[in-house]
Amino acid sequence: MLKKDIKKTTSGKKSVKKEQENDTLDQHWKNTNLYSTEESNHIDDDEDIDIKREQEDDEDTYNPLESLSKKRKITEFKNDKQEDDQQDQYSIKNEQEDDDDEDEEDDQQDKNKKKKSESNRIPKGARKYIKGEIVGSDGIKNPFLKNRINKFGEMKKEAAKAAMRTEMLLQQEAGFIIPDEGQKTYELSQNEIIKHVDIQSSARVFDLNLTPNGPYTMDFTKNGRHLLLAGERGHFTILDWTRGKKVSERHLGKPIRDACFLHNETMFAVAQKKYTYIYNSDGVELHWLKDHYDPKFLQFLPYHFLLVSATNKGQLIYEDVSIGQKVANLHFNGRLSAICKNPQNAVINLGYSSGTVEMFIPKSKDPIVKVLCHKTAITSVAVNLTGDYMVTSGMDKMVKVFDLRNTYQELHAFQTHSVANSISISDTNVLAIGQGKNTLLWKNPFDTNVREPYLMHKQSSVIKKVKFCPFEDILGIGTETGYSSILVPGSGIANYDSMEADPFASKKMKKEQEVKALLEKIPSDMITLNPNIIGTIQKDVKTEEDKHKRQDKPRVDKNRVYVDPKKIEEIDKRNKERKEKRESEILNPTSVRSALSRFEKN
Repeated sequence: MLKKDIKKTTSGKKSVKKEQENDTLDQHWKNTNLYSTEESNHIDDDEDIDIKREQEDDEDTYNPLESLSKKRKITEFKNDKQEDDQQDQYSIKNEQEDDDDEDEEDDQQDKNKKKKSESNRIPKGARKYIKGEIVGSDGIKNPFLKNRINKFGEMKKEAAKAAMRTEMLLQQEAGFIIPDEGQKTYELSQNEIIKHVDIQSSARVFDLNLTPNGPYTMDFTKNGRHLLLAGERGHFTILDWTRGKKVSERHLGKPIRDACFLHNETMFAVAQKKYTYIYNSDGVELHWLKDHYDPKFLQFLPYHFLLVSATNKGQLIYEDVSIGQKVANLHFNGRLSAICKNPQNAVINLGYSSGTVEMFIPKSKDPIVKVLCHKTAITSVAVNLTGDYMVTSGMDKMVKVFDLRNTYQELHAFQTHSVANSISISDTNVLAIGQGKNTLLWKNPFDTNVREPYLMHKQSSVIKKVKFCPFEDILGIGTETGYSSILVPGSGIANYDSMEADPFASKKMKKEQEVKALLEKIPSDMITLNPNIIGTIQKDVKTEEDKHKRQDKPRVDKNRVYVDPKKIEEIDKRNKERKEKRESEILNPTSVRSALSRFEKN
């Protein structure tokens, strides 16, 4: 009995499910029939009733085949729905994925742009290490030149950033004297300074008595290792002064007016009474420069290998030492009293007895800049390492500072007790003034707030020339009786560049540096007042290549008759006036004329 009841209940449940499925099918087919034609949709009510009765009778007689067919229809309908839902979901997913991909691409582009902008940005600490302007490649059509300029700009940025990173390794600083309260630094003598320094530094303070051959002028090598002394009576000597050794010595028996080292200690030039000579480190004469007649001052430009001599005949001669040729021969007017070079742009500054300073470059016959500095004769001129300031001294006992960046105007001036014979500026902007037997040292003289000197030193004889030693806190003083060196704390650069000048270089390193300097020699034509122009692009400028290019001449047709365009305009104007006159006669006739009037004889 229980089994029968269970069968009945299960059959009842099956019948209820069948009825529900049939109802859904009927609704489905009704909805589809709504969109069919009118003939197919037209069914009588009696037929509907008969169909319902037949369906009720069929429910009593269960046929499994029919149920299967109905199930198939239901499953097909369900499958269609599922497929539609899946397609909708798939399309939504694809749209979302596409949107996500686009967002990711935009984010990557933004990140790349940010990285590029960050890479193009130069940190504040690295801006001081950039030499010259970074040239933009906008407006350049040549792709090779464009890529090359971009690479140069990137290399400049990377070099500046690398120099900024190495600042953490540069632990040494320029050691200036810090006084106690109420103490003045200029009251300290050399003996008191020597007591508070190491033995190695104190050993570099010495005096040389060379009385019969003075007064003496001197020069240091680029690395500050060797010293050249030249006396007016024809005596010169080369010293490895850091070790206290004499390299060579010779007495010429002829007066010497000036002397300077060339690219290193192996060669030096001497301006004698009639001509300029070049000697090696052993004192052997190498060259006799006959074009440099009656020289007065000598200067050497190390990056261009140019020996510059200013003569009493009003000539400024540039001699290329590497090839032995004269590059330029310029003329100046006036009595020359002082000379110096600008270490930043290699411009030669000449001071005259009229109180003016003129600036020369090899490719210009006339001076590029003239500055009236003093009302009296100029005794000495000096320019700092960066080429921003120029200091002059005159017979009026005044020392003046001028701005060379833009205005060339006087910043400030201060007066000395006597006439300054010589001026020198160290790499850390310490100014040395040699006046009479006294030497005054000013710390940062370009600041208008500085009112007192940094140090003072008194010599036993009159001073002729003062000059700072590179990379050392030493000031060399050439006097009438010989030479002396004094300590000036803070005057030398604490951290030097060994690729530029290495005081501890071996013989092999010196040879390599000499070859490298010759390969990297800057042509004399590139000396300009603004060195940052080198590497920039000048637009709308005709080059030498344009001169040799073939120019297409306009072709003239010989068969054509040339007519003056003014005559053509006059003819067109007449024809236009005639046409307007005819039209006005036709539209507004003044008298009646027959059609055959033109054939009639008057």
